[in-house]
Amino acid sequence: MPDKSGNNGSHGPQVKVQVPADIQRGVYANMARVNHSEFEFSIDFANADFAGQDPAGNIPAVVVARIMVSHEFMPHLLEALQENYSRYLTRRDIESLPETDEPGEDDSPPLGN
Repeated sequence: MPDKSGNNGSHGPQVKVQVPADIQRGVYANMARVNHSEFEFSIDFANADFAGQDPAGNIPAVVVARIMVSHEFMPHLLEALQENYSRYLTRRDIESLPETDEPGEDDSPPLGN
């Protein structure tokens, strides 16, 4: 798996990913649907309007991107997602820790008196 710099630890050729201008903006999705066949996995990313339920309780959703991946690639995708989500959780947890005073600057009385 590549590290943050894109290196995978080997000395072989490096993949240089380029994002075309018409894709750089990206699309927003708040849900995904995953299906598979004997040949590939398909992931539909969709934007669901949870506030727009119809009287029957159906929630409208529009697919904004459909990605097809091979079975061989799926474990690598899952590993990359798990690794990045774990890093996100670690960073979020660190940022939510309360700030503390410097040692010796608290108002508590000294011990042993």
